[in-house]
Formats: sequence, C-alpha cells, structure tokens
Amino acid sequence: MEGVYEAAALALRFWFMVAAALVLLGVISISIKEYRDKRYVLGVAHSSIGYMTILSGPDDVMGSNISLMNRNTIGRSRRVDIVFNDRSVDKAHSQIYQAENGTVYVNCLGRGDVTVNGQLVDDVCPIYDGDVVCFGNVVARIHLKDNDYTRDEDE
Repeated sequence: MEGVYEAAALALRFWFMVAAALVLLGVISISIKEYRDKRYVLGVAHSSIGYMTILSGPDDVMGSNISLMNRNTIGRSRRVDIVFNDRSVDKAHSQIYQAENGTVYVNCLGRGDVTVNGQLVDDVCPIYDGDVVCFGNVVARIHLKDNDYTRDEDE
C-alpha cells in the first residue's frame, strides 16, 4: 500500500512540473508572436509616407485611413496596392509615389479622372499634406508625414 501511495505522489509531483512547463512554453510562444507582430507594424509605420482618409466613396472603405508607402498603385483590380470597388475607378487608375527629393506626386494611369483640390491632373501633379484627391468618385484627404515641402514654398 505504501508503494502505491509513493508512486501516486511521485506522478502528481511530476505532473505539476510538466503542466508548469507547458504553461511557460505557451507564454513564451505568445510573447514571441506579439513581438514579431509589433516589429512588423513598426516597420510598416516607419516606411510609410503618410496615409489618406477616405471622405466619400464605397461603403467598405468610407471613413477609413489607408497607409501610403513609397509607391502606391490605386485602382479597382486586385493587382493594385489600394483597391476601390467603384465603377468610376479604372482597374489601374492612379499612382501616389514619393520622388527621391522627398516630394510626393500623384499621376494618372487610366482613362479615369484624377483631381487634386478640384484641379484635373493631366499627367503628374505634386500633392501636399491636407490636399483632397479624387479618384473617379472616391474622395480622399492626404496626410503626409515628415514632408519638408509645403505648398507655400513651391507656389
């Protein structure tokens, strides 16, 4: 009888250590995943040139903030970087990109209209923080970060 008691006590003692080790491994695994996710988000935020807020357009993007990278292709196709499911937007409608000198530009890729603050863009146009850009019927306000170029200096 004493041998059974000792065997049960020994099994319970090791069961607790195994359970504690499993919990510790779970916590470490979750911490590593959160660290990788945070590092990814900070990397994306660091490489971002700003964002655009959708003022009007399709309901699925209305009011959302969309991050802008160094080069962004905008359109209706799944092959572009920023997708707007609106018939007024071409499959590859426009691009927003940052030039080597730091100036951010918008250009036309398709046949659809692109306007900056109500002015039609024929080919390429510089954009600045606070500008309103329309891609067909989709209206967005541009918010740029760390841009030393302001509209007053260039005009």
